[in-house]
Amino acid sequence: MKLKSIIFDEKNLNRDRSLKIFEEIQKDLLKEIRGDRTYKMPPNYINWHTLSGIVSVALSSCGSEYAKVDISAFIHSYRTALWFIKDAPIYCLTEQLITAFDRTDALAKPGILAGWLPSLPTFLLAIPKGFIHTPDGGEVDYLTISCSDCEHPEWNSGSWHNIQIKPFSLEHNLYFQICTVDSLETVWTSGTAVKADGSLIYDENESLGKHTISIDDKAFLQRIRNLVINVLLALEFSPDLLMSVTESEIKRKNKGFQPINCTFSNVRYPRWLGKNYQPFSVISADKKTHFSPCTHWRRGHWRMLESGEGKRWRDSKRLWIEPVLVNSQ
Repeated sequence: MKLKSIIFDEKNLNRDRSLKIFEEIQKDLLKEIRGDRTYKMPPNYINWHTLSGIVSVALSSCGSEYAKVDISAFIHSYRTALWFIKDAPIYCLTEQLITAFDRTDALAKPGILAGWLPSLPTFLLAIPKGFIHTPDGGEVDYLTISCSDCEHPEWNSGSWHNIQIKPFSLEHNLYFQICTVDSLETVWTSGTAVKADGSLIYDENESLGKHTISIDDKAFLQRIRNLVINVLLALEFSPDLLMSVTESEIKRKNKGFQPINCTFSNVRYPRWLGKNYQPFSVISADKKTHFSPCTHWRRGHWRMLESGEGKRWRDSKRLWIEPVLVNSQ
């Protein structure tokens, strides 16, 4: 399932401008959000001022009545509000790791999520600014990832202050959903169900938004889905890619937005995913021969040493065979 629609007025094609207008309307809500917590983000990633504004829109519009107006915008609000309510983590993806995951075929691998049991019901991926663009020219700077399991209905419900989020019925036992609003205010949502054998269920032609999904849109959403599957696997089986963001890495040229009632207890830091990752390159043995291959990428994949079928997902084995640049010199 892929969804594409506009979250605010279609004549106002700028997310930051709309958030500024919304901030004037929802001053009290934003004060509560920013007083509840603040995230210190590294340079070149979405800041908490912007992200908290997106959260305020989500919290104020995640009711069931909103779903009758625009189902795709409702799904984004519902999932983003739950991320905030659950006080779930943020992972900052690096450009190098995104590029490597782009060259790692996860969607094409049969049974890629065999035995999958999510460790996190929801988390947020921060994307380097200017690195991922939509076919319309919008910029994607975050992805909200939500996992659903019929055995854990509490994952899809929660409350914060006087805001209540109730779970909805699930068509599939296991499911993950990807949501974002790009810089041009387009809502992008992609949902994927996971069968017991690890195969994936999604419909490339289904759209619940206001716009028709184009061929370029489908290719973009395939890229995002592939990226997220790689992230889900990396969080479980490649712990060496994870690293904490430190205070020394939070550098700002000026004070800018100052959190309200900021104390040590409500300060949050994201985690790096792929901070020290470096792509592999090799020189083939016949590099100097007349018939040596030109420089090319050898695509990566996930090797399933143990599928997880019939045993616990966290006790299974997955090995990331990283993409390799061949004959780069």
